[in-house]
Amino acid sequence: MEKSKGMSRRSFVAGAGIVAMGAAAIGLTGCGSKASSDTGYSLAAADDGKWDSTSDVIVVGGGGAGLAAALEAAQSGASVTIIEAAAAVGGNTANSSGVIQAAGTDLQKKYTGITDDTPDKHAQYYIDTAEGSLDEDLVKYVCGQAPSAIEFMEGLGVTYEVVYGNGTVPYVDATLVLPRIHLAGTSDEGLQYGAWHIAALKAATDSAGVQYVFDTEATQLVQNSDGVITGVVAGDKRYKGSKGVILATCSYDRNMEMAKTFSQHMQWALEDKKAITVLTNTGGGIQMGMSVGADLAGMGGFIGLSNNIGGTPTLPGVPEVPGIIVNKYGRRFVSESDHYAWVLRQIFGQEEHIAWGVFDATAAALGGAVVGGVSPFSSDFSSEIANGSVSRADTIGELAGLIGVSSNNLQEAIDTWNTDMTTTKTDSQFPTRSCGLSAIDTPPYYATRMYDSNLGALGGLKVDTDAHVIDVQGNVISHLYAAGQVVGGFMGSFYPGTGTGVLSTVVLGRTAGKNAAAETVAS
Repeated sequence: MEKSKGMSRRSFVAGAGIVAMGAAAIGLTGCGSKASSDTGYSLAAADDGKWDSTSDVIVVGGGGAGLAAALEAAQSGASVTIIEAAAAVGGNTANSSGVIQAAGTDLQKKYTGITDDTPDKHAQYYIDTAEGSLDEDLVKYVCGQAPSAIEFMEGLGVTYEVVYGNGTVPYVDATLVLPRIHLAGTSDEGLQYGAWHIAALKAATDSAGVQYVFDTEATQLVQNSDGVITGVVAGDKRYKGSKGVILATCSYDRNMEMAKTFSQHMQWALEDKKAITVLTNTGGGIQMGMSVGADLAGMGGFIGLSNNIGGTPTLPGVPEVPGIIVNKYGRRFVSESDHYAWVLRQIFGQEEHIAWGVFDATAAALGGAVVGGVSPFSSDFSSEIANGSVSRADTIGELAGLIGVSSNNLQEAIDTWNTDMTTTKTDSQFPTRSCGLSAIDTPPYYATRMYDSNLGALGGLKVDTDAHVIDVQGNVISHLYAAGQVVGGFMGSFYPGTGTGVLSTVVLGRTAGKNAAAETVAS
């Protein structure tokens, strides 16, 4: 496996985490539509023939999905306007690692030596992971288009230089879990991760003549007497989309009321103030779709990351982090090296959602960025020890007292782990544990709460494989499309793997843009 230009694989996790945290913290980018305190959204406005601006296609949201949709529509000959609530394009995609999952690509063959992977196997992994809670036709379509998504981004100048793997999920056939995550290197301008992905799309939409309306919140669809969506109300203006409107506003990542309705996991993340999504992702696109009768799909899931304790087998070049995770009683309950979102689901299922990552001086020596992952600690944990977010003690018993768990149970968990590591070098409790297989026996000992550094909600508008929005009676809502995380039904109750979200933005964005541009002009 080769190194990415200008980026060591060890730097990947720390760099991606810092980029995500920094951009989210200062609110650099948005995703199209944000709710006010009273939501700000209402039923569709009537089409009275009065417009302030007219384009063939209106795209609500300038994140990865919106840019892909706008570009495809423009390249198909349509005039396109993007309406974005924030001051710049980017959305969650800009804060992401910018990776794309795809099976059967030439890059996968080149970097992994795997020659028999297929989009069908890729889709089956997603289907099995979701436990029957997704739209299989939609998943098969997106996975079938995944190789072309890589080619599309390569055509915009992005170069993928690493293909790596996904963590396992205990109930999913391990033969379906293959290296499919395509990671780009560094652009000539020094851009990495999602920043390069977005910059490449933005340069292309600029060249294609796409128009942008920034700092403007879209709050209402416009619908004519025949039920056709003909435009949007944004700010104090009405924007006509003669051929169609594409909702690409991401999900309800920052909407507490929607979280209370649809996802206790998202409510937990928001209450703990651990969300690292952009501030404008408040569910506006979903609410606007619902206002014209759109059905919902896949509601309730989440995308989340936590600390790296227990190893990070899916990240290239990142050191394994020896350690275990225990609940409020000091007992282990999960294989820490399984897929990170699966581990988070198990954490959420513990009483009061309490879980502690426990590690020793050997792991601490790797540094706070490695152990902390997407939410890096200071290099020597000193600031975290001072503020109480990391506890340190010379003995396991003392550590148990600091974090309020049973000393006997925690000591038993550590003793069992250490016996396994010094005898069989395998985890007798959770045999899928695949990394960080080292004894925890070098004081001082450390513990930290395992929170969800949340990357967004899953679930949204129901669409078909043409990206048409579908109403509650199963009919297409004429001239209304959706793409990206505003769409539901592509993933289950937890995120199935890094690169899935960006994949959906590219494939469904392009599909929506192409099909909207092909519509006849609404009368």
